[in-house]
Amino acid sequence: MSVVVVGASGAVGSLVVSGLVERGLPVRATSRDPRKLSAPPQVEVFAADLNEPASFGPALAGADRVFLYADLEDPEALVAQLVRSGIRDVVLLSSSAVTLPGASDDFNGSRFLRVERAIEASGLDYTFLHPGGFASNAARWSWSVKGESTVPLPYPEAVQVPIHEADIADVALVALTGDTLSGATPVLTGPERLTLREQVTTIGEVIGRTVSVIEQTEAESVAMLSQYVPEVWVRQIVKDWREAVGTEPAVSGEYARIMGRASRSFREWVGDHMELFR
Repeated sequence: MSVVVVGASGAVGSLVVSGLVERGLPVRATSRDPRKLSAPPQVEVFAADLNEPASFGPALAGADRVFLYADLEDPEALVAQLVRSGIRDVVLLSSSAVTLPGASDDFNGSRFLRVERAIEASGLDYTFLHPGGFASNAARWSWSVKGESTVPLPYPEAVQVPIHEADIADVALVALTGDTLSGATPVLTGPERLTLREQVTTIGEVIGRTVSVIEQTEAESVAMLSQYVPEVWVRQIVKDWREAVGTEPAVSGEYARIMGRASRSFREWVGDHMELFR
């Protein structure tokens, strides 16, 4: 069985590649720019662009399964290429946004739903992974933690259940190496609810110095983030924070059910990525 990992330079995709290699499976890794990949020598590396589905032909030839993420401009065209290439199973990194009310009208939910629907209509076997907010979103704060030991935020009491990217990769590997998750759509979260302020405090505790929140207005936050992130994403990020204040988001038990162990905490994530903040 040969597995193609799309987006192998990403936080989750790179862990999927290494996990497949550890299991002794043939792995093909794709990237728009293969020079960005630092894959093990036994991994075949292919240049492929999600906006040019035909470019995946060489990577897909003779492969069985694909790990795919859902940031696609034309999902129908890429899915058609998967079918033509003889792929039988897709493990899709989607989002828990598709499970929320009004998902089809939401920026995040609608784009992920379109990919899922294209795969469902194709007749391919699939597993849709639905993670909530990534713990790695805290990496956006690294510059201010390093420089000022502060994090500017408009809604520090927004509540999240941040998930470690390694947990997502673990479940993806189960789906890619067997059939127990065929047709499954697990919602994946971390083990605990944390406000943004609590996440900032945790970072300080792990790196050994006090890190404080500087409260911003929403307009100040939008102006600051827009220097680094496309505006459509900035609006979504701030909207998500605003709407998460005072909430009690669900803590999923799916990781523990699938893996037989507890999911990794946000504190563990910070410990695994201390270099970002020191």
